[in-house]
Amino acid sequence: MPELHGREHVERYRATDGEEGHYWREALVLLLTTTGRKSDEKRTTPLLYGRRGDDVVLIASNGGAPAHPPWYLNLKADPEVE
Repeated sequence: MPELHGREHVERYRATDGEEGHYWREALVLLLTTTGRKSDEKRTTPLLYGRRGDDVVLIASNGGAPAHPPWYLNLKADPEVE
């Protein structure tokens, strides 16, 4: 399977009900849909995740950049997600 990134990852994940895209480089991936804090539009981001008991764990590292990723800022502004 070719590398999946961004919109292509989301589309393939949805089209295959997670059969393709749920595992990426031996990591688990989920789709997080937040509401844009400025645009009020729904935005879906593929994110690596882990589990701690029944909890899902996400790390908002933005690849190690000093600023938070947009999905995290959207989540803080509106915690209702899909």
